Amino acid sequence: MSVIKTKSDLVENWLSIARDKKTNSEQFRAAMENIGLLLFSEAVNDVKGLTTKQHIKTPLIKTQVRYLDQKNIYIIPVLRAGLSMLSGIRRLVPEAKVAHVGLYRNENTLEPHWYLDKLPKKITKRSTFFILEPMIATAGTITQVIQRIVILGSVKIFVISSLISGQAKKKLEEKFPMVNFHVAGIDPMLNHKGYIVPGLGDAGDRAFNM
Repeated sequence: MSVIKTKSDLVENWLSIARDKKTNSEQFRAAMENIGLLLFSEAVNDVKGLTTKQHIKTPLIKTQVRYLDQKNIYIIPVLRAGLSMLSGIRRLVPEAKVAHVGLYRNENTLEPHWYLDKLPKKITKRSTFFILEPMIATAGTITQVIQRIVILGSVKIFVISSLISGQAKKKLEEKFPMVNFHVAGIDPMLNHKGYIVPGLGDAGDRAFNM
């Protein structure tokens, strides 16, 4: 498994809108929501054993269908930027569980620190985690979140992100070969503040008018 850059023109369109400095907060949230929704739709196809077969009656005949086992899906938005991707995905899987996590980054050391952990205490073999982290720059925050989920016993972990840096891509593919990272774009570098370049700025600030 690895970092998978989507080939979707729709995602590319919304990423371009998100990158634009002139895009206002409402438009930015719409871009993040749509990127999350489209990438989740691709990521869920990679999960084995997440559907169940049932027999139903159509208006014409009895037939076999497949349903997504939503109750074994955990959506993990990383606060606060991850919230901008949540609403579209929730419409697709309204029965999925949502577990918020919160970490802040020390602006001097760039190290992440936890302040909220609502991850489940117990999971099953069918439990599948989708982490929403719009920007993966240094990989510090996403590494902390994945490690905690691994400790729970999960081997079904997927990350949804609008942008990842080349530096983070290399680091994460080496550290977490069992995790799929579905991304809209891969940007080449970080600046001295640890921001992705060309990037799209601070996703949390832009999404929430800060």
